[in-house]
Amino acid sequence: MRTHLLPALPALILVASLPASAEMFGSDYPPCGEKPSTPEIVACIQAKTKVWDDRLNAAYRDLLKRITPDQRQPLQQAEQHWIQYRDANCKFYASGPGTISVVQTAECFRSMTEDRAKEIGKAMKLGD
Repeated sequence: MRTHLLPALPALILVASLPASAEMFGSDYPPCGEKPSTPEIVACIQAKTKVWDDRLNAAYRDLLKRITPDQRQPLQQAEQHWIQYRDANCKFYASGPGTISVVQTAECFRSMTEDRAKEIGKAMKLGD
């Protein structure tokens, strides 16, 4: 072992002993990475994606009702482009090697959908 690494050794041991979490969410958000198989992990992530997709769709419908007619077409166009971007971006992860690419793809859809739902929700608050 190189001697210049010795001062950092206690810190490395401490970090290595901490529990690892694949997802950075609160305690009320059970991680999918603890599932025993790839299909179960993906199903868990897809269930979370469904929740965010429902929230996104509800926020989008509500926003469409609240904006002026001149704003509707740009919003609809932006949403169509966002869907195309999300699909292309997540397809990148699907092209990766091994079964981890399936998990990464599912997580890409989940995280992007969550982010968009929050973005649309914030847009609704701007008019308040």
